Amino acid sequence: MSGRKIKVPPVPASGLAAKIPPGVYPVFSSADAMRLMRVMRDPETTAQAARIISEKAEELRGAVLDYIDKVEEAARVFDPAAIYEQAHEIRGLAGNAGLIATGRIANGLCRYLDALATANREPEQSVVALHLDAIARAARAEDEATRLGDAVANELAELVDKKLAEINQA
Repeated sequence: MSGRKIKVPPVPASGLAAKIPPGVYPVFSSADAMRLMRVMRDPETTAQAARIISEKAEELRGAVLDYIDKVEEAARVFDPAAIYEQAHEIRGLAGNAGLIATGRIANGLCRYLDALATANREPEQSVVALHLDAIARAARAEDEATRLGDAVANELAELVDKKLAEINQA
């Protein structure tokens, strides 16, 4: 947190979000927090959000593909921090873009990289490359859920669990 405080605007009746500058997090009063919780739990708000996400699915998919290009660039020089940053973005956007397997695979990669960073160990390039290849293929496949679905995500999750167990035993 940068230490700067910003005034949190009231939640608009329209449900539109206020843009928060990067690195600056809002400080909510309890009254604002309660009002925001009520808006977020409102079924009409939820339905409107689902409709907007559905309408923007192709744009979100394009954003995921842009992050995949960036993560592939980071992989060429094997920069684990940059790979994690881009995979984290993919993980967050993929589900909303209808790319469920892509998000699950990116989540597994993030778990792996995060655990290794915490243990102050270097990731295996082959494990990272396998995840990145699966992420790219899953996002670019027209029938992602049918061709890849849970099978690839589950196998990669098992690989990550095995690798993390090896690290914990060491």
